[in-house]
Amino acid sequence: MTQAADALVLQNVHKNFGKTEIIRGISMAVKAGERVGIIGPNGAGKSTLFNLISGRFAPTAGQILLNGCRIDGKQPYQINRMGLARSFQISNIFPTLSVFDNLRCGVLWRLGYKYTFLKFLAGLDDANAQTQALMESVHLDKQRDTLAMHLSYAEQRALEVGITIASGANVILLDEPTAGMSQSETSRFIHLIRQATDGKTLLMVEHDMGVVFGLADKIAVLVYGELLAFDTPQAVRANAQVQEAYLGLVATQAGLV
Repeated sequence: MTQAADALVLQNVHKNFGKTEIIRGISMAVKAGERVGIIGPNGAGKSTLFNLISGRFAPTAGQILLNGCRIDGKQPYQINRMGLARSFQISNIFPTLSVFDNLRCGVLWRLGYKYTFLKFLAGLDDANAQTQALMESVHLDKQRDTLAMHLSYAEQRALEVGITIASGANVILLDEPTAGMSQSETSRFIHLIRQATDGKTLLMVEHDMGVVFGLADKIAVLVYGELLAFDTPQAVRANAQVQEAYLGLVATQAGLV
């Protein structure tokens, strides 16, 4: 059986802001198709790490490779065109466009139509068919013509996941995708993420341990800018250092230890 190639590789990545070291020599390799949950206490460097991978920040030192090509120091739009897309903690959608049109914007760019809007959109069969399929994958086909501003919070988050994957990226970064959701919404959203990102590489920052342990193939634990553990959920659950540094009482109450 052929081993999957590395989709994303971090090699001794550091990030300083002035004299303050936020990321302290992180190295990790994520296989194509893996789902990785990134956890850690507040101030661990999770958001900074996402910003480094997606191009909002350039590393102070080290390298980041996407599908074998270096992306450290590149602009976010360049990284996106190389196959990586990211969502944010706060929903980033077009509120006055319908669900369908929100998703079609991303699909149009991926198919090369870009800003050539002189074409009659209804006649773009390939874009419309792919938008319809994408809309169904994030379970919003019943809200096809609903303006994004009128969706529920959970539906807006689902729409953002759809917009994120509309570019055709094979590496997806989701930043706290279930934040603010009820338990029932979270349960449905886990299923949605699993379906919508099937076959793609997923990195997810998430505080809900039930989401992380239920969805991730591997878990990366950050503490004070260092990678304390990067292993399967079972191994992380049993890691005494992780329990002491992060999971603690929360893990015990959730039945994770």
